[in-house]
Amino acid sequence: MDIEARHSELRTRLDVLGFGHPLPLSAIGIVSAILDDLIQTSEKLKCANQRIEQLHQEKSAWELGVEPYKCDNSRLLAECNALHLELIKQQDKHILANTELRSRVRSLQADKKQLEEKCLAAECKIRELQTGSSESVKSRKDIANKQRKPFISTVRAGTFYQPPKCCEQGGMQQPGGMPPTCRCPCNQMKQVDVLHEVERLRVETQNQQGVIDALKNQPVSSSAESQVELQSLQYRCSELEEKLRHTKQERDRYSSDAERQRTVVSQLKRESVEKDHELAELKNELHAQRKSNRPSTASQGGGGRLRTADSHGSGQSSLSVQAAIHRIERERDAAKSEVRQLEQERDALREKLKLSTRSQQDAVAKHENAIAEYSGRVATLEAEKRDLQGGQSAAQMKVKLLKEESRELQARVKELEESYSKLKLSYSQMKILHEQTERALAQHQQRLLSTETQLGTAESKLQRVDSTVEDAQNEVGRLKGEISLLRASNASLVREKDKLLMDLDKKTENLYAAEAEIAELKAKRKELKSTIDRMQQKLDNVSTDNIHKESTLRSVSTETDTLKQQMATLKRKNDNASTENGRLSNELTDALAELTLTKRQLKDSQQEVERMKTQLREYVQEMQRAEELLLEKERERESMLERFKSLSEGVNVLETSNHTLEAETSEARKLLQEAEERIATLEELTNEREQNIRECEHQINELSASLAAAESELEALREENKALALDLEATKELCGKLDLQKDKLQAELEEHSNIREQLAREKGTLQRELTLTRTGDRAAVDGLQELLTASRADLEQHRLALAQQQQETEKLRTEVDALRSRMADEQDKARRSEALASEYGVQLQELRRQLTDERFALMRSRAGESRTEREDIHHEDEGDDGDDDDCNRYSTM
Repeated sequence: MDIEARHSELRTRLDVLGFGHPLPLSAIGIVSAILDDLIQTSEKLKCANQRIEQLHQEKSAWELGVEPYKCDNSRLLAECNALHLELIKQQDKHILANTELRSRVRSLQADKKQLEEKCLAAECKIRELQTGSSESVKSRKDIANKQRKPFISTVRAGTFYQPPKCCEQGGMQQPGGMPPTCRCPCNQMKQVDVLHEVERLRVETQNQQGVIDALKNQPVSSSAESQVELQSLQYRCSELEEKLRHTKQERDRYSSDAERQRTVVSQLKRESVEKDHELAELKNELHAQRKSNRPSTASQGGGGRLRTADSHGSGQSSLSVQAAIHRIERERDAAKSEVRQLEQERDALREKLKLSTRSQQDAVAKHENAIAEYSGRVATLEAEKRDLQGGQSAAQMKVKLLKEESRELQARVKELEESYSKLKLSYSQMKILHEQTERALAQHQQRLLSTETQLGTAESKLQRVDSTVEDAQNEVGRLKGEISLLRASNASLVREKDKLLMDLDKKTENLYAAEAEIAELKAKRKELKSTIDRMQQKLDNVSTDNIHKESTLRSVSTETDTLKQQMATLKRKNDNASTENGRLSNELTDALAELTLTKRQLKDSQQEVERMKTQLREYVQEMQRAEELLLEKERERESMLERFKSLSEGVNVLETSNHTLEAETSEARKLLQEAEERIATLEELTNEREQNIRECEHQINELSASLAAAESELEALREENKALALDLEATKELCGKLDLQKDKLQAELEEHSNIREQLAREKGTLQRELTLTRTGDRAAVDGLQELLTASRADLEQHRLALAQQQQETEKLRTEVDALRSRMADEQDKARRSEALASEYGVQLQELRRQLTDERFALMRSRAGESRTEREDIHHEDEGDDGDDDDCNRYSTM
C-alpha cells in the first residue's frame, strides 16, 4: 500500500510537471529522489535569481549613487588645483616683493651714504661760514669801537631805548643796481639750518616712500597685513609730516625769536658798554671839574661878581652832569631789566628747543623701532618664504609620487585589461563548454526518456506475450479436445498432421535458431559482464574524482565565503566612505560658498583699497604740491627778505604766509581725518575678512586632513584590490582546474553515452530475443534494469555534479561581474589620474608662461623704476648743487 501511494503521488507530481511517461515500480526511489532534487534545485535557482536581481539593483543603485561623488571628487580636485596655483602665484609674488625690497634697501643705503657725505660737506661749509662771520663781526666791532666818540645822550627818563633794526646797511641800494641783500650771519645760519632740515625731511620722506612702495609691492598672500601696515605707515607718515611741519614752524619761529633776542642782547650789551664808557668819561670829567673847583675855592682874591658867576656856572654844569648820570643809570637799569627779560625768554626758548629736540629724538626712536619691526617682519616673511619653498618642494615630490602612482596604475590597468581579456576568453570558453554540456545533458535526457519509453513498450510487449502464451495454452487444450473429437475424420487429421509437421519443422528451426541465439546471448552476457566490470572500475575512478572535486569545491566554497565576507566589509567601508564623502562634500560646499563670499568681499575691499590708494596718491601729490608751494613760498620769502629793507615788513609777509599755511594745514588735517576714518573702516573690513580667510584656511586644513584620510583609505582599497587580484589569479587557476575536470567529465560522459548507445542497441536485440525466449529473458531484463538503474544513478550523480558546477559557475560569474565592476572603477580611477596628470601638466605650462610674463614685467618695471630713481637722483644732485651754489653765494656776499 505504501508503494502504491508513493507511486500515485509520484505519478500526480510527474503529471503536474508534464512528464507523461510510464513509471515502473522499480524506479520509484530514483524518481522521487530526482523530483526532490529538482524541487530543491528549482527553489535554489529561484533564490539565486532573486539574489542576482537584488545584486543587479544594488549595483545600479551604487552606480547611480557613485556618480555625484565622482563629480564632487573631480570638482574638489579642480578646486585643490586652483588653490595650489594661487599658492604658487602668491609665493612667486612674495619672492619678487622680497627681491624688490632688498634692492630698495640697498639703493636707500647708498642714498643715505651719499646724503651723509653731503651733510658732512655742508657742515664743514657752515663751520667755515660761522668762523668767517665771527671774524667779520669782531673786526666790525673793533672798527666801531675805534670810530666811536664820547657823547651825552639826551634821552628822556622813563623811555626805553629802541633797538636798531637788523641789517640797516642791507637796505641801502648797492652800487651797480644789485638788489638789497642781508649780509647778516644770523640769516645765513637760518638759511643753512632750513636747508639742512629740508634735506633731512626729504631723506625721511624718501625713506617713508620707499617703505610704502615696498609695502605696496608685497605679495597677495600677505595683502591684508601689508595693507594694514601700509595704512598705519601712511598714517604715521602723515603724523610725522605734521609733526615735522609743526617742529619746522616752531623751530623757525624760535630760531627767529632767539636770533632777534641775540641781536637785541648784543646791541644792549654794546649800548651798556658804551654807557659804561660814557659814565667813566663823565666821572673823569667830574673829577677833573672837582679838581679844578678846589683851587678856585682856595683863591678868592679876584673880582667878586666874576667868582660868583663862575661858581654859578660850575654848579649848573655839575647839576646837568648829575642829571645825565641819573638818566644814564636809569637807562642802564632799564637795559639790565630788558636783558634779564631777554635772558628769561632765551632760557624759555632753549627749554622749548630742548623739548622739540626730545620730541624729535622720540620720533626718531619710534621710527627706528618701526624699522626694527619691519626688519623683523621681513625676516618672518623670509622664513615664511623658505617654508613655502619647502612646501613647494614637498608638493613637487607629491606630484612626482602621484605621477609614479599614475604610471603604476596605468601598468596595472594594462595588466588588468590583459587579465580581463584572458578572463573574457576563458569565460567564452566556459560558456561554450557549458552550452555543450547542457546540450549533451539534454541529449542524454532524451536518450534516457527514449530508453524508458522503450523499456515501457518492452514490458507491455512482455505482458502481451504472457497473455498470448496463456491464450495459446487455452487453445492447445481446446485443440486437444478438438483432436480427440476430430480423430474420426482422417482427412482433417492428415491435414492437421501435415500442418503440425510443418509447424514442427518451423518450431525445430526456431529452436535451433533460439539455441544459437542463446549461445550468442551467453557470449554477449559475458561481454556485458566484462563491460560492467569496466564500468564499475570507471565508476570507482569517477567516485574518487568526485571526492577530489568535492574537496576542491569545499575549498572553493570556503574561499567564496571569505570573499563574500570581504565584499561585505568592503561594502561597509564603501558605505562609511560614501557617508564621509557626503559629509565632506557638504562641508566643502559650505566652505566654497564662504570662500566665494570672502573672495567677493576681498575683491570689493581690494577695489576700495585701490580707490584709497589712488586717493592717497592724489593726497601725496597734493602734499608734494604743498611742499613745492612751501619751497616757492620760502623762496619768495627769501626774495622778500632780500628786497624789503626792514624786518617788520618781512615779518608781516611771513605772518600772512603762515596764515595761509595754517589754512592749508587745516584743510590737509581735515582731509587726513577723512582719510583716517576711511582707513579705520577699511581696517575693520580687512580684519573681518582676515578672520573669514583664517576660518576658510582652517576649513581647508580640515578638508586636507579628510582628503589625507581618504587617500589612506584609497591606499587600503588599493591593497585590498591587490589581494583581490591575487584571489582572482587563484580563482583563475581554480577555473582552469575546473575546466580540465569538465573536459575529463565530458570525455567520461561521451564514453557513458557510447556505452548507453551500445546498451540501448543490446537492449533492443535483447528485447527482440526476449520476445522469443521467456525463461532467460527475465533475468537478462532484470540485469539490464539494474544496469539502467546504476546508469541512472550515475547520471543523477553527474547531474548533481553538473548542477553544483553550474552553481559554482554562477558564483564565479557573479564574482567576475564584481571584479569587472571593480576593474571599471579602477579604470575610471586610472582615467581620472591620467586626466589629473594632464591637468597638472597644462597647469605647469601655464605657470611657466605666467612666470616668464611676470619676470618680463618685473624686469620692465625695475628698468622703469631704476630710470625714475636715476632721474630723481639727478634732480636731487642738481638741487643740491643749486643749494651749494646758494650757500656759496651767501658766503661770498
